[in-house]
Amino acid sequence: MELERIREGDTEALGRLVADAWAPLVRYLEGLTESSEAAQDAAQEALVRLWTHRERWGGGSARAILFRIGRNVALDQGRRAEVRRRFFRREGPVLADLRPPTPSDELRRSEARTRIDEAIASLPPRRREVFGLVRLEGFSYREAADALGVSPQTVANQMSLALRDLRDLLADLAPEAAHGTDAPSDRRSHDG
Repeated sequence: MELERIREGDTEALGRLVADAWAPLVRYLEGLTESSEAAQDAAQEALVRLWTHRERWGGGSARAILFRIGRNVALDQGRRAEVRRRFFRREGPVLADLRPPTPSDELRRSEARTRIDEAIASLPPRRREVFGLVRLEGFSYREAADALGVSPQTVANQMSLALRDLRDLLADLAPEAAHGTDAPSDRRSHDG
């Protein structure tokens, strides 16, 4: 009878259900959740779902349906919490590296950017032009070749030379790049 009234949108019937079932529902959910707050959140979500989807509920007790919804919500919360715990155990050290940069980090980054800009500016004109179109503007080798009126092979050769020059000029910034382990890829499509 109470469920029928709730299905019809009777807020007083819902209020009576809340008054009668809230404390026992929260106690029940505390056994399924990590904290009293999580149990209260699950109970509140269960009430919202019961009300929002009230037309769907067939026969039975409103209280029993509320407890079933609460149980499902609490179990879902537990699964999500476990996924978060596993993620942070696995990714926590990586996420710690995402801290905001310090002033000294910013200074090193600025100095490195200046060095990179100077190295690019020191390239011979054709290499600098090819490098700018391909790496800075995102052109394919064919697009750069068309823009410069040269062959895609010329663009590929100039990119290879430009990258070699930049690796030599900037070797002290990233020693691993000087050995080719972390160098930018110069294997762009010649067909674009």
